[in-house]
Amino acid sequence: MTYQNFYMRDVRTPETYYENKNAPSGASLERLRTKLEDLVSALHALKERSTETKTTPAYKEILDKEIDKAEIKRYKQVSKKNASQVIEALIYGTPEDAVDAITHALEYKIFCRTEPYLVKAGEEIENQVFKA
Repeated sequence: MTYQNFYMRDVRTPETYYENKNAPSGASLERLRTKLEDLVSALHALKERSTETKTTPAYKEILDKEIDKAEIKRYKQVSKKNASQVIEALIYGTPEDAVDAITHALEYKIFCRTEPYLVKAGEEIENQVFKA
């Protein structure tokens, strides 16, 4: 290890204690979120097209995995944003703001966790009503 490399990892250097000014700003995070939304919608459109045409089972499996990855990434990103809003409301806001932020974050979590069951129940009802 050279002296220069040692200096780069020294805990006494200012980079350890100060924020990076090149960190992503709110606008770039919003742009990233919209790109992620576009990716998820494009993957869903691709899945719809693949069900209409003949594709291999491996193609369908890969597509399903990519959709799952993108949806998990979106879920984590929105959850992180909601958590930061809750913290900001707790620190800087009124009690009503804090309650609203916590309610919004919990409603999102509940929706994401119950959505697969609601879709499954909807499909069962559709099968019973229209195919019976």
